[in-house]
Amino acid sequence: MVMRFLQGYRNAWLMAVALVVLPPGSVQAEVIHKAKSSFSIRFEEVIARDNAAVFKALGQLPEWWSSDHTYSGSAGNLSMELLAGGCFCERWDDSSVEHLRVIFALQDREVRLTGGLGPLQSLPVNGLMQWRITPAESGSILTWEYQVWGAPGTNLEALAAPVEQVLGEQLRGLKEFLNRQ
Repeated sequence: MVMRFLQGYRNAWLMAVALVVLPPGSVQAEVIHKAKSSFSIRFEEVIARDNAAVFKALGQLPEWWSSDHTYSGSAGNLSMELLAGGCFCERWDDSSVEHLRVIFALQDREVRLTGGLGPLQSLPVNGLMQWRITPAESGSILTWEYQVWGAPGTNLEALAAPVEQVLGEQLRGLKEFLNRQ
């Protein structure tokens, strides 16, 4: 129990240092947990746009998601409706894939999705992705978390860093899209 407290204290201290050292608007990412059967990733990004603009942009996947991380090779085949039951889907020719499913959408504040992205779909795992948007002095703060857990032996700890890199790329794409508007 003391070790957990100290680890929490260390993580809080490292986050405070990162907030001081990193320039505003830089992506702050962290694999906050990894184990053989689970991992959790968190990003926090200050965006110079209000909550409504960030929320709306989240649903405009073809504009900010990288084509390199699609099955069809084209982000133009992606869509998502920001409503419960909405599908983060990819459709092309006679093929389709459901990447994630929206389970919660609170206008201008939060979206929760379930599912496994990319190679996680072929593993016995579950995933929960959350996008939380909070007002900030210079726009808003987007907190993006992805938690994945599964059967013992799935060796998820080896996938945490690659998933963090892919999601970080998408977050940069989202921010660039918002900056162009």
